Amino acid sequence: MRWLLLTLTVFGLLMALHAHTPGRLGLALALLLLGALASVFAFAQARIRSSARDEQLSDQQIATLKASLKSPARSASSDTGA
Repeated sequence: MRWLLLTLTVFGLLMALHAHTPGRLGLALALLLLGALASVFAFAQARIRSSARDEQLSDQQIATLKASLKSPARSASSDTGA
């Protein structure tokens, strides 16, 4: 989809460069601006999705996370008691 939007943006640019009437120029510039904005967001979304972690945690990951959260609490309570 992002490549289609980029192609649409380039088409809008070419159309703006070869427009002879104000109506076609306005349409081409609108196509160019909207296509460029949509292309930027589409490429950014693809980049973010490629480096994002999964939203689901496995049972083992949850147990490890709980254990890591409990460990500092025990050491902090023993430090304050002395």
